Formats: sequence, C-alpha cells, structure tokens
Amino acid sequence: MNPKKFKEIINEVAEQGNYDKQLVSEVLDFYWNNVRKCISSVAYPRINVDGLGVFRVKPRILEKTIDTYKVTMAGFKNPNFQAYPRYQALKNRLDILQKAAEELKAEYDRLQQIKVNKNGNISGGMEKEG
Repeated sequence: MNPKKFKEIINEVAEQGNYDKQLVSEVLDFYWNNVRKCISSVAYPRINVDGLGVFRVKPRILEKTIDTYKVTMAGFKNPNFQAYPRYQALKNRLDILQKAAEELKAEYDRLQQIKVNKNGNISGGMEKEG
C-alpha cells in the first residue's frame, strides 16, 4: 500500500467528481484543520477519524497536565494587567482539560457498569460458590 500525496488526492477527486481543484483543496484543508484542532485542543476524550481510527486521550497524561496547570495557576495569585491575558488563557485551557477529564471518567464508569451488568456481580470467583 503506497500512500498518496495531497496533490494526487486532489487531482483524483476533482477528476472523478468533475469539481474544481481549488474547491477540493479548500474542502480538504478545512476538514484536516478541524481534525487537527479537535485533537490538539483535547475538547473531547475520543475522536473518530474515518480511515484512521479513534484517537483517545490517555488519562494519566491528562491528569498530569491538569496538575501542571494548577501549579502554574497558583503562581498567579494576583495577576497584574500584563499577566492577565496569560492567566485567562491558562484558566480557559484548564477548564477544557477538566471537562475532558470528567467526560473520560464518566465513560470509564459507564464501561465498568456495562461489565458488571454483563457478568453479574462476581466478586469471589469460583472458590466461594461451592
């Protein structure tokens, strides 16, 4: 399987659909810019990209990043006028990360509940049954 270059994809799609190459290029740029933005912003704990799979946030890295941001926020006890934009951006980013952590925790709890419902409440194993 040989990967195709961006220009080759644009040419093929434009020829097959009888579209303008500039239009196809702009649509692909828009799509991939949004994919990159979603992945880098960590707004969602899981992002499914057709043909590439699912990108998941690692919980340990997320918690470590949140802790780092909290320590940095503690350094801004009374932000002055020059430091306030940086403080506000950091606070907004921390809110987004905390929201993603909550969604990740809710998803984990949901999966654990599915396991319990599927298998029953098996706590002791085979030894305690008989």
